[in-house]
Amino acid sequence: MKPVRFLRLPLATVVAGMLGGCSTIGEPPHDWLLLPAAAVAAVHSGYIKIPAALAGVAVYALVDPLAPNWAMQEARLAEDRFRIVLRMKALHAGGDGEARQVFARRAAQLASQPGFEAYDIVSWEEGIESTRPFAQRVAWGEIRLRRQPVPMAALRP
Repeated sequence: MKPVRFLRLPLATVVAGMLGGCSTIGEPPHDWLLLPAAAVAAVHSGYIKIPAALAGVAVYALVDPLAPNWAMQEARLAEDRFRIVLRMKALHAGGDGEARQVFARRAAQLASQPGFEAYDIVSWEEGIESTRPFAQRVAWGEIRLRRQPVPMAALRP
């Protein structure tokens, strides 16, 4: 009988704690139920058809308006030369003329490295690659970074 008495006190403590916890939590807030309830009501009333909603979600996933329009690859050819390749995403909503701006912005970032003051564009090309299922805009260019001139005071006579 001693083992049963030994387990009674811990078991009673756990049960009392669980019952006390249930009464102190309270009800969850009901604000989060508004959106699912409105969606169900809109579908049941015929305002939104399920195939149309699925098509809208699919189009949003493909176009993804918050994703950047251009993917950039960069290669260091020498200490002061870089090649920058830009590829536009296949499905896009605008941004056709942004290639030169994106290129210039990245070139300026590279030129702001310590020891350099500016950049020169060595070559620049734009085109369209006919890939399947969609054609893609591409642009590529090469830059040469210009070093900062050595101050006259730093030169030895």
